Amino acid sequence: MSLTIWMVRHGETASNADGMFQGHIDTPLNARGEAQARAVGEFLRGVVFDAVYASDLQRAARTAELIVHGRQPVILDPDLREMHYGVLQGVHYRDAELTLRSHGMADDWASGAFHRRGLAPPGGESIRTLRSRSRRFQSMLGHAHGEGDQSVLVVAHGGKLAMLLTVLLGLPGQARHLFRLANCGLTRVSRFDDRATLDFHNLVVWDERWPIMSPGTRGPLHPRGE
Repeated sequence: MSLTIWMVRHGETASNADGMFQGHIDTPLNARGEAQARAVGEFLRGVVFDAVYASDLQRAARTAELIVHGRQPVILDPDLREMHYGVLQGVHYRDAELTLRSHGMADDWASGAFHRRGLAPPGGESIRTLRSRSRRFQSMLGHAHGEGDQSVLVVAHGGKLAMLLTVLLGLPGQARHLFRLANCGLTRVSRFDDRATLDFHNLVVWDERWPIMSPGTRGPLHPRGE
């Protein structure tokens, strides 16, 4: 039995472009994000999925819809949401320390202790909670796709997918910092009865500089499709 898990971070949003924490804020894709998602859909056109899962936040749900292009339904799962950043949501990355100062957490942020200790921003969730959601999603996959050889698509968020990778690969939560995903970066994990393998990580198929050969086509893929 094997389960192939294709993971895609959502396409670009205006908040991504502006360098802002989004968390559970329900931001839409911008035009570039939609083009990125369509490019991934073209790249994966020849891949047959047994199921497609996405975060219920619209930037991920819309990315999944554009990838599968109506070929099959998208199952929305709130366990795939990004970490809730509390008071940091809607704040520019550069202003995080200033925002946390009034909560007495500026020094922890500046020193890196905030991340090392897994602290929760006021009004937000902790790394432990994010990891718990990832474990719950992994368990669901095991129950739903535990028979035969299957393949699923999972569309979510950068921080969420990094944590999910640590769970799928049996790594400690701190290892999430090893995994960075570009908007619409593509990662694949294969799980077997006795092991899991990282097949590739953060494959970017929409980069305008490089025509990519799609597994579903014979010709080069031009990411903008124009």
